[in-house]
Amino acid sequence: MPALTLPLTFANSFWSQDYRQGIETLFTKLEHGIEENEEIIIFIRARANAEIALATFLLGPQISNSKGRGFNADDGASMLMAFRGLQAESAAQGEAHRTVAKELKELVVEPFAEWAAGHKDRILGTRNAIIDGWLKSYELSQGETDKLKHQYLAKIRRADEAEDDAKFAPNSELADNYTTSPRVAPRDRANPQRTASVSERIAQRFKELQHKATNARPSDEIISTVTVFDDKSPSSQPDVNATIESREKPTPKVDKGKGKAVDEPPRVLLSPPPMSPTLPPPRVDIRTTSPAPPHPAPPILLAGLALPPAAVSDLLKRAASELRLRPVKFPIIGEYKDCFHGEEFVVWLVENVQGFGGSLDRAEDAAKDLTERDGLLRRVGEFGNAFESSDEAFYQFRPKAFNLEAELAKQELSANAASPVIGNLSPVADNFMKRSNTLVSIVSKVIVDGRHSEPFHIRARAEADAADKAYRVAVRKLDRQRLGLVERLEETLKTLQKWELDRLRAVKTLLLQYQGTLANLPAGLQSSLDRSATLITSYQPEADLRVLIERYRTGPFKPVAHVYESLVHGEADVYFGIDLRKWAEGGWSSLRSDAPPKDHIPEVLTAMLNALNATYPKLPTDSEKRKTWIYEVPMSAVHHLREGLNTVAPGHTFPDEVFANYDAPVIASTVKLWALELDPPLATWEGWDDIRRIYPSVGSSSEETNDQQHLQDLQVALQRLPRIHLLVLEAIFSHLKNLIETTTVEEEDEVYMTKLALSMGRNILRPKVENELSIQDRHPTLLFIDLLKHFSEIIPPTIARKKRDSDRKIPLRKRTAPVDMRMSRSRLSVANIDTREILEEQMFAKNPSTRPSPRPATSPLPPLA
Repeated sequence: MPALTLPLTFANSFWSQDYRQGIETLFTKLEHGIEENEEIIIFIRARANAEIALATFLLGPQISNSKGRGFNADDGASMLMAFRGLQAESAAQGEAHRTVAKELKELVVEPFAEWAAGHKDRILGTRNAIIDGWLKSYELSQGETDKLKHQYLAKIRRADEAEDDAKFAPNSELADNYTTSPRVAPRDRANPQRTASVSERIAQRFKELQHKATNARPSDEIISTVTVFDDKSPSSQPDVNATIESREKPTPKVDKGKGKAVDEPPRVLLSPPPMSPTLPPPRVDIRTTSPAPPHPAPPILLAGLALPPAAVSDLLKRAASELRLRPVKFPIIGEYKDCFHGEEFVVWLVENVQGFGGSLDRAEDAAKDLTERDGLLRRVGEFGNAFESSDEAFYQFRPKAFNLEAELAKQELSANAASPVIGNLSPVADNFMKRSNTLVSIVSKVIVDGRHSEPFHIRARAEADAADKAYRVAVRKLDRQRLGLVERLEETLKTLQKWELDRLRAVKTLLLQYQGTLANLPAGLQSSLDRSATLITSYQPEADLRVLIERYRTGPFKPVAHVYESLVHGEADVYFGIDLRKWAEGGWSSLRSDAPPKDHIPEVLTAMLNALNATYPKLPTDSEKRKTWIYEVPMSAVHHLREGLNTVAPGHTFPDEVFANYDAPVIASTVKLWALELDPPLATWEGWDDIRRIYPSVGSSSEETNDQQHLQDLQVALQRLPRIHLLVLEAIFSHLKNLIETTTVEEEDEVYMTKLALSMGRNILRPKVENELSIQDRHPTLLFIDLLKHFSEIIPPTIARKKRDSDRKIPLRKRTAPVDMRMSRSRLSVANIDTREILEEQMFAKNPSTRPSPRPATSPLPPLA
């Protein structure tokens, strides 16, 4: 029987675990092909130039002496005719060389050069789109997901530690108002204290900011003087001088661990003695002269583009009329009308402002200037006024944005007409508003302070839950992005193989045209042309493509699925890319439970195999049933079914509607993808070397081993696999063996088994890291053939022996929850227990040597007679 091999293609040869190594290796070789095209073009053009130079020399003026000398003397007529004939033949040869040069340039090299330029643009454009676009975006998303994972692990660890501290150390500084300290005696129990409401905390925050705004003296007294002016007095004389003296007492002390506060005595307002001498009233100069005409408003810079205020207002009016404004609702806050999000505003600027040159970055910078610097856009639903080019950030146009020129003139006029007297009316309030900026910032500070008043372990748990959700969503998005990348890479690899084969065939066509053009030369060059024809005939494009794949391939398709790993939830929420051992053990929850490991295969595999059994009767012939497991199915269809299966919640049955729209080859390919994404594989990573020792290497001269001994070696190697792996192998191979036994075709069963092994061998056994040697190893194929051919002699006995070994009970040390053995008042209040005895028992437990030895028992005295 001739040896069967899987046909080599780009789609099954240039894959790697990080997707970058394989595709970069392929593009490197394709770029070498581009350089080969240029070298061929240079070579043919040099030959054309050489033919032109030779033709020019042959067609040039003939060497001759002056008139009356040499052949011009008309001596020796036969010799003259011979010489003139030779000159004519040289000219004819020159004409032939010029024709060859013209054909080489116009009919051979120029069309190929034009095609090669297009081929180069296609290859480089595809490289930029795949490596710098899709692959780089996937790697950035992978890095962001890793960051979210580290943040999630750190926050959940911090939340667990905070909860343990709050549970076992109530008297430490981590204690809060929600966890009361134990009472020593009933007299320490006081009435429950009411916590301050939001309005009271805001009022208290206002008072603190107001006290900070005043110019406090070094002592504990703060004296504020306010001068009130009478508006009716033309001279603006002071009408009332009032000095308010307020004394601030220190912050009421809190009794440590009791939660009691000392009542603060009411503040006493005292009138200070009059100042001597009295300060002169401030003077105000009121100028009656008319001010100078206002200067024109300066232009506004938007991402380096200077525009007058009127043009900016017209631009924003146009944006308000063309953008799709809509109401947006936010929880608790309410509804905002005439809103738009940042992304559509940036796109509108790119399309309608020619000065940005179609640059998204400049348009985003201009939108930031309009929002953050000029305040013409208002962000709704969030604190602050930062601009984001996102469809989740919504904005409104401020009224001043549509009449910016008048608004700037009004601000300039009010700035020129501002009175210094008005500025001195309330220096305390002015200083206060300068420090706090706006009322919104004050309220936000109070709200943030109120939030920080919550217990630390509650805030830590909330942050851990938020990080958990963000990490889960990022993992799912990253896995979907990986699926899209794999589909794009599969299509690209097939397209690149077609392009490379077209290039190799075009080169052969070029060389045939080159050889055919030179064949028009005289027969003196015929021997050289015959040798060239022999060399060109020996050139086979398909063989060169196969050599390229064999020498530079990086490995077959081996996907690495991204799975959400949680420390809180027991099992994974997907069915692909899982670890069968963790799935069988039940995840993290099994550490605290006594539930035995699962003794059945995953439900998704059972559902897919049952769907195949239900689909087989619909196929027309037995040959089509067998080809179900050999067909190459597009990745998009397999990924579509994979996502549909992942949407079924764990613990639920798979409905028949999930498989209704898919034919048998798609379901079979999904089974192979499920086995290929297992981590570790069914034969485990360690099984690669163990099984390779069983099979001889290629070209070895080892003696033939006994078949029975070979089967025993396979059973010993499979005995090391986990039980769930053996059960999955039994389910898959029993299905395939039943398919072979129930179908009858003209093809021999051994040939079909070999095809199955070439297609599915690495789904069962594959190395952790691919290298040049592991790519050529054939023991995965041989193992698949042996397991399928000798199924009943290998797998069922191995599972039975594994079950007998696993039924032996081995004591395992369970991780127990920590128990607080310290003495607490809640435990003492349950029963009348002597505190001193418990303290002595704890001391003796720490240092057993201090326990006094028991006294010897003495017999009781006899009663007196």
